[in-house]
Amino acid sequence: MLQRLGFKNLYGCDLFLNRIINLSLLKVVPSFYRRNYKPIIEMYENKIFALSIQDLEKTNFQSNMFDYITSLSVSEHGVNTQNYFKEMKRILKVGGMLLTSSDYWPDKLVNKIINKDIRKMSPNNVFSMEEIEKNAIVVAERNGFTLTEPVDLTHEEKVVHWRATTSERDYTFIFYALRKNKFL
Repeated sequence: MLQRLGFKNLYGCDLFLNRIINLSLLKVVPSFYRRNYKPIIEMYENKIFALSIQDLEKTNFQSNMFDYITSLSVSEHGVNTQNYFKEMKRILKVGGMLLTSSDYWPDKLVNKIINKDIRKMSPNNVFSMEEIEKNAIVVAERNGFTLTEPVDLTHEEKVVHWRATTSERDYTFIFYALRKNKFL
């Protein structure tokens, strides 16, 4: 989509990209992986992005490299909020935009999944209202970011229905845009 909109020099990183890449090289890929990872596999094979295996909290990208960074449904998978915003500040140009989405529900939901294989795919943290207000937005501001508009913490529908063994959780997403400040 970004390429169709005219964006160039697109990069992507994923901590577990090697699993996805290895899946793309298999002749017989289980249908679950084929269906769920197909867009990622296609990006790798078509070289639309310069994809790399990296930890989002500490990348090897150059400082002040990006005008825009998107982190969609990543931070709920065990990312340290302080380290995340510190690294995004380092690699984003002054005035650049950081677009972040995460799993969200106003009240705290606890991950009760015991099975290790399912736990890896499951969100480690569905952010609560308090965590967004105090742990994400405050930490972002301390790291030199400003919200482009107030975050809408209202909720109407639980659009995500996570079913895994004995654990069931229903929640939604939250999205917020931040701009890197000029004087920090």
